[in-house]
Amino acid sequence: MKKMNQLVAATAITLFAGAASATIIIDNSTTGWYNQGLGDLADTYELPFFPAENVTEGDPIVNPLAEPDLSSTPALGNWLDGDFTLGSWTGPSTVIPGTWAINSETAIVYEFSLAEASNVTVDIGVDNGVFAWFNGEYAFGAMSSGGSFPGEYSFGTTLSAGTHFLQLLREDHGGSTGYDIKVNAVPEPATLALLGLGLLGMGLARRKG
Repeated sequence: MKKMNQLVAATAITLFAGAASATIIIDNSTTGWYNQGLGDLADTYELPFFPAENVTEGDPIVNPLAEPDLSSTPALGNWLDGDFTLGSWTGPSTVIPGTWAINSETAIVYEFSLAEASNVTVDIGVDNGVFAWFNGEYAFGAMSSGGSFPGEYSFGTTLSAGTHFLQLLREDHGGSTGYDIKVNAVPEPATLALLGLGLLGMGLARRKG
């Protein structure tokens, strides 16, 4: 039994060491491609995705939001295909502003690389709404009244090793704008370590019982 406890302790230390390897890969200082030439998309699209300016069509709270159809916005170009040569893009080393013109939309693309398969988690705040894609695949959308604060929205996915794009569309329909972002990557072995530690604990409890 003593050897078993020593094994559990050693395993726990190893697992926790692996699980502590989260890395911040994007934050407020990260540069990227930027597009501030979209204007007010409420002039092109209907609710619920883009309410009219100055909350004249309400100030909705919607979480989650389905993927919007942006096919009538040539200023975006082929951005979801990783092509930023069309439309009104700057970058890829543009400083992303935390505020922008009220009652308008802006788009951001961050490029990042992973050395190994990882769970990627996005904690983001946007006044008012945000739509997000990983490598052109829709991942999240939400909208809220009030201002922006860190961790207002959270979502994530698992990505393979290699180069990836996080594509964001920021929405505003009120009297102010705001933005905050932090993206963490946790290598898959570390994630599996947390699961393994839980299973190990369950097995030890059963053995004691």
